[in-house]
Amino acid sequence: MTVATVALGREMRVIGLVTGAHFLSHFYQLVLPPLFPLLTDVYGVGFVELGLVVMVFGLTSSIVQTPIGFFVDRFGGRMVLILGLALISGAVALFGVANSLPALIALAVVAGVGNAVFHPADYSILSASVEQRRLGRAFSIHAASGNWGWAAAPLVMLGLSSIIGVRETFLVVGTVGLLVALALWTQIGHMRDEAGQRREQRDGGEKAPGRNGLALLLSRPILLCFAFQTIYAMSFGGIRTFGIAALASMYSVPIAVLGGALTGFMIAGSFGNLAGGYAADKTSRPMLVFSLCVLTICGLIFMLGSVEMSVAFIVTTMVAAGFLQGTLLPMRDLLVRAISPPGEIGKVFGFTSSGFSLGNAIIAILFGWIMDIGAPEWVFYGSAAFMLLALATYAETSRHAVR
Repeated sequence: MTVATVALGREMRVIGLVTGAHFLSHFYQLVLPPLFPLLTDVYGVGFVELGLVVMVFGLTSSIVQTPIGFFVDRFGGRMVLILGLALISGAVALFGVANSLPALIALAVVAGVGNAVFHPADYSILSASVEQRRLGRAFSIHAASGNWGWAAAPLVMLGLSSIIGVRETFLVVGTVGLLVALALWTQIGHMRDEAGQRREQRDGGEKAPGRNGLALLLSRPILLCFAFQTIYAMSFGGIRTFGIAALASMYSVPIAVLGGALTGFMIAGSFGNLAGGYAADKTSRPMLVFSLCVLTICGLIFMLGSVEMSVAFIVTTMVAAGFLQGTLLPMRDLLVRAISPPGEIGKVFGFTSSGFSLGNAIIAILFGWIMDIGAPEWVFYGSAAFMLLALATYAETSRHAVR
């Protein structure tokens, strides 16, 4: 067996371990919403209280993500990833025995902390463990695993709860995550991270890059990338969150069909992730690929709001837009890595990913207002406009790449 074959095998093992954990992180993000109609009876609370639990989870994750990024850069991402998965898995399992709103909120805080580790830790590990020429494909598999986690959660939670009960379902899916965390711990020797690389450089007599801390995060390229992540989330978050409601207001189409169109959007995005990773590794002009995809998506989304369509054309348009949207994610992740000085990737990914959470929060309020005033077509017009603005910030951020 050649050295190259051994190295590739190790890379594939690491990619499998990291993306498996990432799948579960996205799966756990959606364990509650599909069961909302059932949870009101199980916990004796209303939809507002359940929404509060989900909000606490998201806010906690957003707030602690940047500090965790600093921690990853200093001490490494391997144990952070394992502990984070154990935290969120344990919290989900304990949803099955919680019996009050304060208990649910406390568990949401714990789960939010666990969820916050994945982007800083995952990208630190992948960046150090996978060769540059295959990194785009590694990032694409990582992105696709998150989409698959989102897609699997409603099916598993609804299906399993109908067989064994709601509380038992939480216990089962949480236990699975704890077992995966244990498996990761047994494989920790196969993973590297950027903090470990830095220690190797010091031991070898190389000068390790200095940490820039908050000064780095407040620099122009990082703030531009934060803005890009925020606007990017706003451009596609509107479609995910309000696409079904907007189309239902515009067309006399069964909501189950529109839900299928959104599912097609998400599943197609997973295949787009893989195609985008291949394109990112093979093309020498990622900016051109990114631009062409965004402009095509803008046209498709604008058409949804302005052109009378048949059901088949709506579904086809959503699937096509989802696939092209998926192709963008590996190039987005490679851009974040490119503006991150060596040894600083954890804090940069943590900080810029907070912009993604911020964008989703803003769009929920803005597009909710648009729906309330009876202008559903502006969900699509607004999404297309934000996509163009995201393209502009992507182009400006890419000018500051350092590696």
